[in-house]
Amino acid sequence: MTNKELLKDLKGLNYDNANVSLAIVKEYKRDRISHYDVKYVPIDKKLEKRLRTVVVTHVSKARSVDDYTYDCPEPEEDFVRSIKYEETDFYKIFEKLKELNPEEDIIENVEELVKAKAYMIVIRNRAGIRLVGFRTLPENWKMKKSKGLINLLFKENRFEDLQEENVFSIAHNIDILYFNEMLFILSKKGFENGLNFREGMINNAVKLYEEFTTLKLFINLELLQTKVGNNQRQLRKIATIRNLGHFRDSNFLLKLRQINKKKGWKIEFENEQIIISEDTWEDILTLLQNKRLYSELTDQDFDVDSVKPLTLPRS
Repeated sequence: MTNKELLKDLKGLNYDNANVSLAIVKEYKRDRISHYDVKYVPIDKKLEKRLRTVVVTHVSKARSVDDYTYDCPEPEEDFVRSIKYEETDFYKIFEKLKELNPEEDIIENVEELVKAKAYMIVIRNRAGIRLVGFRTLPENWKMKKSKGLINLLFKENRFEDLQEENVFSIAHNIDILYFNEMLFILSKKGFENGLNFREGMINNAVKLYEEFTTLKLFINLELLQTKVGNNQRQLRKIATIRNLGHFRDSNFLLKLRQINKKKGWKIEFENEQIIISEDTWEDILTLLQNKRLYSELTDQDFDVDSVKPLTLPRS
């Protein structure tokens, strides 16, 4: 089934008789690998109705979908990105979630709420879980008493002191929708932070450097590794390069040498190896992403952030 067909099915869900639950996600590390615990939080009917509205509103706004890529921009309000859930840490989270009973597997105390990394709005019917809305929590999810300020709640035409209360907030926005083993991404930033995609990009970089070394593609690869480091923007470029795989194509590399000489891009070669320098390492990353493009309209070259090939209609 295509992404567009899945989105159509998602928009056709009937939520009238569906049960709505709220679950929190806690993360812990073991051998630098993320693991997750999931528990439900009991909610009242009023909140259940509001959470249903949050999810339904986001589903109704989504009108078009395209694949998630490392270099894709943030999706617009009516646009979503998609990725298979098993390619992300949501697979681990969902494996925990589907085994739980929302009436029995619940939090024991407020400290569990404070330690949560994310919450999920879980919608189910008799067949089981149909849809999940995932939201990464801000650090200030639990309001803490600010120095010099008193937390108050205006209720029944009067202020009530909240010093002894535990006050949390649920956002009107969610980052991800899970449906039929697919994630529909509403916030790229929330998705990548909430599901540790940065760690995946670091692993991608390690594997790419190993492949570069095997292919003997570069001289001074260590400089590139140092420049990229753990910077998420640069890691995104590395992940895109590995995904595209142009560096494995001898014809691509031959054209790179030829066009570099013709246009004077100042990238240096030693035999067939690319020399990485302080002045050219960013240009090299751009070229390996195929993001230096020529405009026939202005006879200029441009470095672009995202590239999607133009598909012309058949004549």
